[in-house]
Amino acid sequence: MAAGAHSPRRLCVIRGSREKEAFASRGISAIEWRGSMSIRVVWPRQSAAFWRQLRKALVATVALSVASCASTGGPLGLSREQEKAIGEQQHPAILAEFGGEIEDAALKAYVDGVARRLIAVGDQPNEPIVVTTLDSPVVNAFALPGHVYITRGLLSLANSEAELAGVLGHELGHVYARHTAERVSRSNMTGIGAVLVGILTGSQEGMQLAGQLGQLYLLKYSRGQEYESDLIGVRLLAKGNYDPTAQADFLNTLGRWTDIEMKAAGVNSRPPEFLSTHPNSADRVRRAAAEANAIAQAGAVSSDRSRAKYMEMIDGLLYGDDPVKQGFIRNGSEFIHPGMKLAFNAPKDVKLTNTTSAVVGRSQSGAQMQFTGGASQQTPAQIIENDISKSLGVSLAPARNITVNGRQGAVGAARANTQSGPVDVQAFVIRWEGTTNYIFLWLTPANLTASMQKGINDSVASLRAIEPKSVSIPPVQRINVVSVGTRDTAATLAAKTSFENAKDDRFVVINGLLGPTDLRAGQSVKLVQ
Repeated sequence: MAAGAHSPRRLCVIRGSREKEAFASRGISAIEWRGSMSIRVVWPRQSAAFWRQLRKALVATVALSVASCASTGGPLGLSREQEKAIGEQQHPAILAEFGGEIEDAALKAYVDGVARRLIAVGDQPNEPIVVTTLDSPVVNAFALPGHVYITRGLLSLANSEAELAGVLGHELGHVYARHTAERVSRSNMTGIGAVLVGILTGSQEGMQLAGQLGQLYLLKYSRGQEYESDLIGVRLLAKGNYDPTAQADFLNTLGRWTDIEMKAAGVNSRPPEFLSTHPNSADRVRRAAAEANAIAQAGAVSSDRSRAKYMEMIDGLLYGDDPVKQGFIRNGSEFIHPGMKLAFNAPKDVKLTNTTSAVVGRSQSGAQMQFTGGASQQTPAQIIENDISKSLGVSLAPARNITVNGRQGAVGAARANTQSGPVDVQAFVIRWEGTTNYIFLWLTPANLTASMQKGINDSVASLRAIEPKSVSIPPVQRINVVSVGTRDTAATLAAKTSFENAKDDRFVVINGLLGPTDLRAGQSVKLVQ
């Protein structure tokens, strides 16, 4: 969670007028029934900054509340100028959300150069596109009109310039195929609010809960877009004289890495594809490989990967969080942020993950929490009753005043009916200093709330101020590129890494190896140290 994570951002609040009884049965109260078939996006009148960081926690609920708003009107459609306006308006928020750009000017220029090589051979070589390398440990890449984004977390997972080009080509495919306009145009089927929230915030994280709650139509539509962009990316690789099979290789690495992460998080398997925000990686690998083979059969293609150059460029790249600027997780359940001078503990069965904008947690039983911060002139109770209730579409009033370590706070709760069953929503707001507030948002299956309540209360009560000098701060981790020695094995090299778990598997996958024996003397490999 970045120290500046509570900078201003707007959060959509959806209002419409269709099937009142269906919405009421879901416990959704933030819908205005005006007697017209309109859905409009409005911005909260107050504390826009406060709601920047609740976006990820609230986006799925917003999407759920509008998914049934099937309009009978024609497609909305966006002009290219309107698309570009969306991209330009959202760019500053994206930078704030993902920690800004990386500081390494040479690496930024390198990534931009790879993208320019693809743009030059694409169908729209004169289309102005800004390429941004974000200073975020999250493995992610996405696009908005006129903009392509890639994180340093993704750079650490790729193993060649061709793989990087495959990712950039995929994102350029979203831009070229005008998927922003396409998704908004389909909003007469899925609800314009849900589509805009998904587009403007990036669906990989934000729509995960929506997928679990049953937004299958919207997710299926996104899979079609992903497949189309994969094909465009493979073709751009071939035209740019890169090995077109590189994209399939990266997708395979991404899928294997996801399996490791999910296993470490206590999740037994990947979500079934029909509940996945993005296509199943295995299916995407097959499709990308098939397209690359088809291109190869049609004529000569390059086998250029430019691996040596790529490894040179990422040598020394920051890996994971900067513990001072972004905080860190200790023992899986304690969040410590020296820069913000605070810490808290989660219940023991909740595994915490630190993202750029929030700390998220999940238990094996399905409970989810999110810790965020922001500024507001309102009291904690007013924040819950006015802004949080309105944004969730569920009334959390009346909020009850509480005290957390001598600080004023409030809590509000409600039960919402979803397609997965009843869910209890609890929002805790603690006034920290001045107008700064911190928020714990908990979503628990209704049948588990009682047994989890003490742990939730104790977690909120553990929010405390700390003195940075008294904290043992873990060292910064970086990518260290080394040459494999004649006596090195995957196991001996993996033992040198700073991975907390699954060292052998992580070493193999992060280096794109087929297995632990896929090593040769003199080969360059990445060590996270």
